Amino acid sequence: MPLSDIIGQDAAIAALRTAVGREAVPQSYLFVGPEGVGKSATALEFVKALLCKQPRQDPFDACGACTNCARITENQHPDLVRILPDGELTKIWQLWSRTGHPPGALETLPFRPIAGSKRVYLFEKAETMNEESANSLLKALEEPPPYVQFVLCATAPTAVLPTVLSRCQMVRFRQVPTEIIAGAVERYRDLPASEARIIAAYSQGAPGRAFRLADAPEARDQRESLLALAERIAHSPGIAAFRLAEELRIAAKPPAVKGKKGDKDDEAAETDKSTRGDITRAMDVFAAWHDDLLSVALRGPNAPLVHEDRRAALVGAANRYRTEQLAENVETLFTFRRHLARNANAQLATEVLMLKLVPRKGTAA
Repeated sequence: MPLSDIIGQDAAIAALRTAVGREAVPQSYLFVGPEGVGKSATALEFVKALLCKQPRQDPFDACGACTNCARITENQHPDLVRILPDGELTKIWQLWSRTGHPPGALETLPFRPIAGSKRVYLFEKAETMNEESANSLLKALEEPPPYVQFVLCATAPTAVLPTVLSRCQMVRFRQVPTEIIAGAVERYRDLPASEARIIAAYSQGAPGRAFRLADAPEARDQRESLLALAERIAHSPGIAAFRLAEELRIAAKPPAVKGKKGDKDDEAAETDKSTRGDITRAMDVFAAWHDDLLSVALRGPNAPLVHEDRRAALVGAANRYRTEQLAENVETLFTFRRHLARNANAQLATEVLMLKLVPRKGTAA
């Protein structure tokens, strides 16, 4: 995928090309933006163009055919060093050699590039650097050898130390409009427009997330189960909230995990990190469903919908709520995500969520 094929990041690509055209490429870049919007893909293609033996000009891009381009695509280029976290953190031993660990990635700084004009260090999740590893990087960022290029990718400027931020040229990556993502998914994955539109709506402006959903056929079956549950919520009394919460926790599990036996302590299984992650992803479906409900409530039964194929069910469900509660439910889902991200107890959180999502008294039945 050349730079010209990166989806929805025209401003970022233009900034990089302008720097190359002016021969003013800073030695340290920080690409910032939400997960899945194209930071890492752009970084790899930019590096490929920098190391390309016959780069295209006007606009600047990799040729995609030379040995350097091929080796980067295959992740085998000797002058590209990719640093990913070890578990949840990028640790100092990954950068500088420590006893009992492999050689650190930055130990090669004194050595000139082998096959290209630059030696590139790509930090694909710079926000995972702990304070020790981030501080150890500062000296290299301050006085890099002339042949060294740093590219750091992070979710936000505040996710890295201010001292690291101040030593990098920042390039922002934005969330991509849903219609652009839908068009790309339809084009590159040969999906019907209706399915591409739903996947794009769930992606929250992140093309990478959209393509992962498109490439996971089991995700569609799971989505159907979650949508059926979302519809049942609209027709359930408050007393059913605990049962609905349990159904959500079950439906949110990936298909490969459902029915798996092993842990005897169900309470612990419900509160572990993977369970919270499963439920967080399920909220993409619930959020899109409630957006449709609110759209019907505000704009009538002919409102544009993400789930066009479920219009009748959505109209019926929307009639069970007051418009005020639907607006509150959208906010409730947003707050719920934040609580899960802060390690809230999954069982308790889902039970509270369902108590808030079921229609309240006073709503037309």
